[in-house]
Amino acid sequence: MRPPAGLQQQASELAADAPATPGRVHSLGHFKDEAGTLVLRACLPPSSAALLRPQFEWYGCRGAGFHTDAHYDCVLFGAWCLAGPKREVVFARSGLRLSCAAGDLVVFDPFEPHAVLDASRPHYHREHYLDSPASIFLAFELELEASLREQFGIAEPAPDAFRISSATAVNAETGAIG
Repeated sequence: MRPPAGLQQQASELAADAPATPGRVHSLGHFKDEAGTLVLRACLPPSSAALLRPQFEWYGCRGAGFHTDAHYDCVLFGAWCLAGPKREVVFARSGLRLSCAAGDLVVFDPFEPHAVLDASRPHYHREHYLDSPASIFLAFELELEASLREQFGIAEPAPDAFRISSATAVNAETGAIG
């Protein structure tokens, strides 16, 4: 999906100045953008588009080890890649690998362990990303209301279910929990 020119330009500038530390996803600032909101709403199903929060956040990474974003509560998390090399968002527990090149976006449960890896990499290894170019993402959130839960098949957790939190240890190389 083609982003508005202003967002594309901003993403390119952020990529040039992105933090050099590989393996971590770095926040590069919060903002609102009406043009970006309109483009995202147009590509989301109407029932989801209405749940898009107006605040966005820039994220940059030079590959990212497995982690959760458990600090995002009661939302589905979206990452729209606007700059950088073709990589994949990899979900450790399911083995799902989603292409993530400029223009691609992915919406997922922020509590699910995930990483940003080069396409041929089965695991995260920091050394591989030391001199790697940065990927720049526009992050967005969808309110996790009943209609979205139904659309994505998300049930309320069982009272005795294991719960992932921001304190849950995730192996950065493999995505294993604990």
